[in-house]
Amino acid sequence: MNAGPTSERVQQSLRRLIMERSYRPGSRLDPTELAAILASSTTPIREALNHLAGEGLVEARSSGGFLVPLIDEPGLKDLYAWSSDIIQLALRSARRPVLQSIELDPDSASTAEQAAQLLHSIASASSNREHGEAMERTNARLHVARIGEEDMLGGIDEELYALAHGARAGDIKLLRRTSSTYHLRRQRAAARLLRGVYRDD
Repeated sequence: MNAGPTSERVQQSLRRLIMERSYRPGSRLDPTELAAILASSTTPIREALNHLAGEGLVEARSSGGFLVPLIDEPGLKDLYAWSSDIIQLALRSARRPVLQSIELDPDSASTAEQAAQLLHSIASASSNREHGEAMERTNARLHVARIGEEDMLGGIDEELYALAHGARAGDIKLLRRTSSTYHLRRQRAAARLLRGVYRDD
């Protein structure tokens, strides 16, 4: 008999709540409150919070509490720069047949999800699987900023299409340039994107 959500399910549910801005940066994460929301005991909640702290999605306080990390402009720029670095590193050992099989996911609910899926696919074309895993963690931390990219920046569909085109063509040089331009635009717009992160809906 299943007495409640497994630890993995609780972890995935909590990750989604944070990524979708149910808890804004700086918000305290109370295990008892979360247990009621996710129909779980507090033990898997605490396990999930500690796991997500390891991923950088949650901040563990010395007092034993947890909160959603605050995001500042330098930190957001660093995250976009790190995403760019992962792609550039991955392309050094990219397997062209894997790159050429990459497609945009038309079923993604948002451009934020499309971007995450596409960048993860490109990073995962590397012969070093650590690149794909690093991108997956970075995507999760960037998701809250990417939600506002369409409103703040516009033209996201065209950028994602250009990235996908470079991948399908197996053109590493083109993909390097396209990825660099994609990430640099976001680094330069970090202040505007942060306003979207902290705005009241």
